[in-house]
Amino acid sequence: MAVGAQDSLDKALVRKYQSLKVDNAIVETSMIDPNKMMATMNDYANAQMEAYRIHQALRDVCTKAISMNIQYMKMKSVKSKKERIAEAAKKVVAAQMAQKNTLAQRLAKDPRPTSA
Repeated sequence: MAVGAQDSLDKALVRKYQSLKVDNAIVETSMIDPNKMMATMNDYANAQMEAYRIHQALRDVCTKAISMNIQYMKMKSVKSKKERIAEAAKKVVAAQMAQKNTLAQRLAKDPRPTSA
């Protein structure tokens, strides 16, 4: 594997900038100490990781608390159309029978007068 410019554009850039010498003395003196920057970044990353761990632990505790308090209700079984029609027919027949029985009881108490 070669190191350096790979195509004509890279070669042109290398030719253009190889003669330039850059002296950034101002930047070097005003820069923050790299070790101090790395320590700060490390502290920030550690704080973020600790916050994430706390968030995970809190989520686990909340999930357990919620799951322990769930009360499941028994649901009715879903009936087919034929079963619903049969139930409705039974109710209609029962209502008609009840009505017939009440009429029979009334007639038993007060028979109709006969014409003679």
